[in-house]
Amino acid sequence: MNVAIYVRVSTDKQELEQQEQSCIKFCEIKGFDTYEVFREKMSTRKERPVLNDMLRRARRGEFDIIIVFRLDRAWRSSRQFIMDFDSLQARDVSVISVMEGLDPTTPIGKAMMTILVALAELERENISLATKQRLQALKNLGKQLGRPKGSVDKVKRKKGGYYGNQNRSKKGGMKKRTK
Repeated sequence: MNVAIYVRVSTDKQELEQQEQSCIKFCEIKGFDTYEVFREKMSTRKERPVLNDMLRRARRGEFDIIIVFRLDRAWRSSRQFIMDFDSLQARDVSVISVMEGLDPTTPIGKAMMTILVALAELERENISLATKQRLQALKNLGKQLGRPKGSVDKVKRKKGGYYGNQNRSKKGGMKKRTK
């Protein structure tokens, strides 16, 4: 069995090790001795090139199983989850979530996975709405938002982000392990 492990955190300040070690321990328990780890450190608001690369490779038949720590680490949109899940299932690729412990090969397991992803999507949308409402409330109170006038960046910016981020690897690195 060829296994892909996908782990993701939203910021560079968070660590992937706990997710990764839990997924590797799961592989050891299940007897999966060949796996490739896909690591990604970025917000879900952006494209996730590491996830997309892993899914593309799975669709080409390079993996039999995709293991995620939790479903919301890979999918925060129920629509995208259903599309990806159906596409993978048609190619006999299983998706396993370590924390949720659901069997996606049963109708109940698939439904529960879809519900969990829908709840993650709802949570993300509620956080976004609450943030926008709070910013608007502060604006209505006359509060200055953003940087104080006259402050200067230490790193030169480009539209949409810092130039300094361009040199960082988007893949986050991959690791193959064979016993």
